[in-house]
Amino acid sequence: TAFFYTDTYSGDALGSINIALVCAVAMVPEGLEAIVTLTYSYAVKVMASQNAIVRALPAVETLGSVTVICSDKTGTLTQNIMSLTAFVTSNARYKNNVDATDRVPVNFVRDDTYLASRAQHDMKKTGKDIVADGPNNPAGRRGHNPSNHFTVDSLHATDNPDEATANAALPPDDGFPVKNGESPSREWIQSALSCGVLCSKCVLGEGGGRAGEIGNPTELSILRASYFAGIDIEELKNDAPIVAEVPFSSDYKFMATVHEPAKVDNCPDGKYVCYVKGAPDRMVKLCKYQAKGGVAGDENLEDINENYWIEQIAILSSHGLRVLGLCRTTIDKDSVKAGDQLGPEFVNGRPEGKWLTMVGLCAIMDPPRPECVQAIKEARGAGVRVAMITGDHKDTATAIGHMLGIVDEKYSEAVTGPELDAM
Repeated sequence: TAFFYTDTYSGDALGSINIALVCAVAMVPEGLEAIVTLTYSYAVKVMASQNAIVRALPAVETLGSVTVICSDKTGTLTQNIMSLTAFVTSNARYKNNVDATDRVPVNFVRDDTYLASRAQHDMKKTGKDIVADGPNNPAGRRGHNPSNHFTVDSLHATDNPDEATANAALPPDDGFPVKNGESPSREWIQSALSCGVLCSKCVLGEGGGRAGEIGNPTELSILRASYFAGIDIEELKNDAPIVAEVPFSSDYKFMATVHEPAKVDNCPDGKYVCYVKGAPDRMVKLCKYQAKGGVAGDENLEDINENYWIEQIAILSSHGLRVLGLCRTTIDKDSVKAGDQLGPEFVNGRPEGKWLTMVGLCAIMDPPRPECVQAIKEARGAGVRVAMITGDHKDTATAIGHMLGIVDEKYSEAVTGPELDAM
């Protein structure tokens, strides 16, 4: 409102104010309220077409001045479904397409650069510190029931970056079983992941989704990855019926099952196949051999490289991934009887000591929603900062933040509650 002072009202301050107020009221049209309401309504309609529901009309105006968006992580920025994102063997790394809808083996691709080194913020940490900040921490999260039953108790990984790099180095690519950049066969995937499928009491949901699923989310992720790689889960279970088992317990953090050999097991006559899956640090200590390239068969056995596997656990943990070790071996058929409920000593109390073969490590996480990556990019382009709030572990939050595009040079690490309180 502009008010022009003239000599007519010189010295008459009250009159000047009255004229100013009359002018201000006169400038407001009678239909302003209706115009504003219609404008808000149109804005709400436009936002609804973009899947954004606004309950209060004035909130549309407030949104125009937003500078920071704080969002929950699980189920909002992520899919709220644990997924196997990577599988590491003795000589290769395989990336799994967690957004796949087609049931084909090409969902797995060998990519030896994928998660090949520790996250930058964990380069100089010891294995103990990496575990403490990640999802494999046995202490769990305050106020949460842990869904990861295969946590790491002790990881003796080096805090020397050069030594860590040397331990993590893969052998030269010999194209076994496939070259870098290629996808393995369905038979290889079935053989490599059969431990996670058969050594499990879980039931996969309808169509590989969550509806109707039964079991631990970490274990279900392996079944889901196998299902979308084209493996018939029920056929595999029928082809390799269970003979005996060691039930899972949080005291020893592994589960073992003994099976009739399946067609892809490459098992000698007169033998059962024994699968053991569990906390990766414990699995490494029980292994005498490693399966070259994750391929089954006595001809592919190699002496285990413990430093390599320990560093792989540290690498995957530093990226906020749950890690699960898959092992196998063969035993004489007369050593167990059908229906035996075996104790943990069947696995960790054998007279020969180390006796298992390490097949590979499963890296598991709740992946980001693809549409959120673009949404965050657009928000940042508009000058709006996006912050993620989660009760998850620090390294997991940082890893998801990287994938979503939230983490940058200015905001390079997650901040925990105690760190926030200390500011």
